[in-house]
Amino acid sequence: MEMKPIRNSLGRNPLSDALHRNPGVVLNGQGPGRHPLRGALYRDPGTMISEQGSGRRSLCGALHLRPGVVKNEQGSSHFSRRVRRVRKLAEPTRIRLGSWNVGSLTGKLRELVDVAIRRRVNILCVQETKWKGQKAKEVEGSGFKLWYTGTTSGRNGVGILIDKSLKDGVVDVRRQGDRIILVRLVIGDLALNVISAYAPQVGLSESSKSQFWEDLDSMVSTVTISEKLFIGGDLNGHVGATNVGYEQVHGGFGYGSRNEGGRMF
Repeated sequence: MEMKPIRNSLGRNPLSDALHRNPGVVLNGQGPGRHPLRGALYRDPGTMISEQGSGRRSLCGALHLRPGVVKNEQGSSHFSRRVRRVRKLAEPTRIRLGSWNVGSLTGKLRELVDVAIRRRVNILCVQETKWKGQKAKEVEGSGFKLWYTGTTSGRNGVGILIDKSLKDGVVDVRRQGDRIILVRLVIGDLALNVISAYAPQVGLSESSKSQFWEDLDSMVSTVTISEKLFIGGDLNGHVGATNVGYEQVHGGFGYGSRNEGGRMF
């Protein structure tokens, strides 16, 4: 029997709809019509679609098989603990990402963590940390961890701050100078790549700007099409409110007018 996702009266998928209602979840599709966690939700070979006389569809399978259902003394059915656990694991993971140019991270790391906790941000890209080194730092007493890169104290620098629920999923970190860092995480069946970037500001040479965009392009090209990618950064450009001529890459969520930095972006 061909497996199709359940659809409600509006033709939307109720299992994935929760992600799309949360504006804090930012994941690019990298493929038309694909849901970032769709594979995890529909991979169970024990799940089947049954047709009912009313024309509505219902799920039957691993969660609805008789061995997983028990009855209490009053005769009412309910899921056993094991089945409830399976259903809980099938729910999509919500991830909130953000980006912030902090001006300087010296003496502000704990404050940064407090803001992330208050705003419930799981992954925060930061720019202009002005820290030197290519290291990772645990934020004491918070469970957060910061991966960062910088070549000169008091200048440039970028980092990625990740909370305690996701930091152990980091499997790779790549750095490019003091303006680009990538962290790759595995979250269940999802591979997520997060880039924090800081573009050269107005007044710097055109060669340094071109080099930055070439470096960013090279970093992005290392991410396979099957994985998810999020770029957070201070890119020193305005892409503008309209997307005419850039429909394939501009989602229409900008504002103002496009400047030279935005055109390069």
